[in-house]
Amino acid sequence: MTRTRNRHIIILRGLPGTQKSKRARQIQEKYSGSGKIFSTDDYFKENKVDFDPGLLHRAHIWNRKRAFEAIREKERLIIIDNTNVTKWDMWPYVRMAFRRGYWIRFEELPEKPIEYLYRICKGLIPMQSLMGMREKYQHVRNIWDVLYNRDSKRRWMSTTEWQENRW
Repeated sequence: MTRTRNRHIIILRGLPGTQKSKRARQIQEKYSGSGKIFSTDDYFKENKVDFDPGLLHRAHIWNRKRAFEAIREKERLIIIDNTNVTKWDMWPYVRMAFRRGYWIRFEELPEKPIEYLYRICKGLIPMQSLMGMREKYQHVRNIWDVLYNRDSKRRWMSTTEWQENRW
């Protein structure tokens, strides 16, 4: 007997300014407005604070926790709206979804010139940070590229966050 995966997680990938949030809303509309979008940027909106790089770690933990709760509640469509530049960035989402029977899809947004992204981000993200993200960007072919990435697994499994949640 084969198990069908009728729950989906779509992991959007792209540098800041590539319009991931717009794409997330388009996907949600395609599914008649169902599903949930999880973006680390929402941490700043919901807490009514300006973007602060010093709070990014806390914001990412907050976002992973919300996504994990939706996965445990068996939400049928989940969209992760983050940069997801490296395999390490995606590993927790892929692991928590795979272990709970989700169909996992990556969607890379088209690359755009760094100068364009800098303008779109209104200078909130330094040019050097954008260039660093582009240099670190890791392409993935499938979920196995992420799940079996030894560095990601080793680094995540030593974190308090993973030990508390055991995604």
